[in-house]
Amino acid sequence: MGAGRSLALATVRVPRGKPRPSDEEFRKAIAEDRQRLRLPPVDNTTEVVVVGPYRIFVDGQDWDEYVVWEF
Repeated sequence: MGAGRSLALATVRVPRGKPRPSDEEFRKAIAEDRQRLRLPPVDNTTEVVVVGPYRIFVDGQDWDEYVVWEF
């Protein structure tokens, strides 16, 4: 990673017990975060790190949450 490079970070939630989102869905979440941050898009060769699932509860609903960021 070069000095001064901005990285995007996103969370992706699915209902508890549902299949893990696809790599494409994770990359889409990163692209949306870059857009919100007004960062330039990156190509699909950028490495991403995915961790999770983490079980969370939001408004009485049970979710699996994944955290994804650029590397």
